[in-house]
Amino acid sequence: MSTQSHPCFNSDAATDVLDPASSKSVLTYSALNTFRNCPRKYKHRYVDHLRPRERPEALSFGSVIHGAIELWYQLPADDGRLWSVLDYIDQQFPERVGDEQQIAAWHLARAMITGYASRYPSEDFDVVEVEKTFTGEIRNPDTGRPSQTFVIAGKADAIVQQPDGMYLLEHKTASTIDANYLDKLWTDTQIALYSHYLRQLGYPIVGVIYNVLLKCRLKQKAGETQEEYEARRAELAAKNKSGRSTAKRQMPESDEEYQARLAEWYARPEVFHREHIYLSEDRLAMLQEEVWEITQQYLDARRRGKWLLNTSSCFSYQRPCEYLPYCQSGFNPNVSDNLYEIVPPHEELSPAESDAPLF
Repeated sequence: MSTQSHPCFNSDAATDVLDPASSKSVLTYSALNTFRNCPRKYKHRYVDHLRPRERPEALSFGSVIHGAIELWYQLPADDGRLWSVLDYIDQQFPERVGDEQQIAAWHLARAMITGYASRYPSEDFDVVEVEKTFTGEIRNPDTGRPSQTFVIAGKADAIVQQPDGMYLLEHKTASTIDANYLDKLWTDTQIALYSHYLRQLGYPIVGVIYNVLLKCRLKQKAGETQEEYEARRAELAAKNKSGRSTAKRQMPESDEEYQARLAEWYARPEVFHREHIYLSEDRLAMLQEEVWEITQQYLDARRRGKWLLNTSSCFSYQRPCEYLPYCQSGFNPNVSDNLYEIVPPHEELSPAESDAPLF
């Protein structure tokens, strides 16, 4: 992935990204949530602008699927829309020939999107916006006055219109879709925040449609080595009274065979799920108070130069934090130079970022 320059970013110093219209510092949901979970991690990414040189595979795969679905909804009248989307996926895996990680993810992404196109050849909603960006004021909930320091910015996956109202359409890939997963969707503060600001722009959002795509765990079969085959045949022969075995060597699964298995898996109805969640006014009001309080805590941390380390977040999401090696090293500059690069924050707001392959 290439490093993109930001028009309002000064890479020579630890500065904020500024909103061109107001010259206020830009905050995103990701930045706010990062500071709330671990101020030290916030400093690494949003003050020092460090980003790991290696992006986790799961995040890259999810970004590919997001980009593919967004393109799908940008081309509703195109007879060749699926081929255009599959071409986009191909471009995201330029090293798939000879790279086991890329070829596995490429197979999965194509099968997922092909299955999605088959499941939803038409929709029960009209697409109003795709990749809708917004900027809004962060206001003091007691006085209503806007922050003199910050604005908030974001990008919604899509806005759609159904007969009963306008919804955000939020795309997600998941390893499982069970009751626990669906219950966690209610805690998705990001979407409530987006709804609040999009309402201010004239989109009367009443709720969210979570568009969940299940990630298949099938792997391409590698087949047996000659040694493995001989051992299995001998074992079967030993169990046979005749001392013989008709076992045949299991050969590697071809790409065509693997794609057929994936296509069969993605033809199942339960692998794609739509969940509607409605937004309450009380929750949106509470959210504004939370955002304001986080900005005040951030200003205090910045003024005093105190960025607390929250070790409870070091292993969230069943994986170590991407900045764990840096923290463990005591912020050794050699570790920083070797494992991280300087990249402007708020990458999710940059349209140019999608031009670079994600793998």
